[in-house]
Amino acid sequence: MERRNFLKGACSLVLAPATLAFLEACSAESATPKKAVNFSIDLSNSTYAALGTVGGVVLQQGVYIVRTSTGYLALSNVCTHEGCAVTYSSGSGRFVCPCHNGIFDQSGAVVSGPPPSALARYTVNVSGNTLSVS
Repeated sequence: MERRNFLKGACSLVLAPATLAFLEACSAESATPKKAVNFSIDLSNSTYAALGTVGGVVLQQGVYIVRTSTGYLALSNVCTHEGCAVTYSSGSGRFVCPCHNGIFDQSGAVVSGPPPSALARYTVNVSGNTLSVS
């Protein structure tokens, strides 16, 4: 075997795993993992008055709580594209990622942009005036 052919084959063996790792990191499967949360809020507290109206949204501990017609949703504020913090636009009723203009609707579903998946959801339980997110 010629030295040149040997070196080509050796380089291919070394670079192939690195190339595969890079491609996996950029695939749609690489959504940002959901962080663990566990907190409660008092819905009677005026801080959370927006949740008294359908479409109302508040941000608490990195989680957006959304009042829907059927109850409440709790969504991560972390974009599934590259982990940037999304902001809520009350004018459009959508969550927007400022890094690459990813847009999510009020249920957390991707509307447009590069995010590969919806915003992570958390479990919401309501008992009386206490709303718990985990």
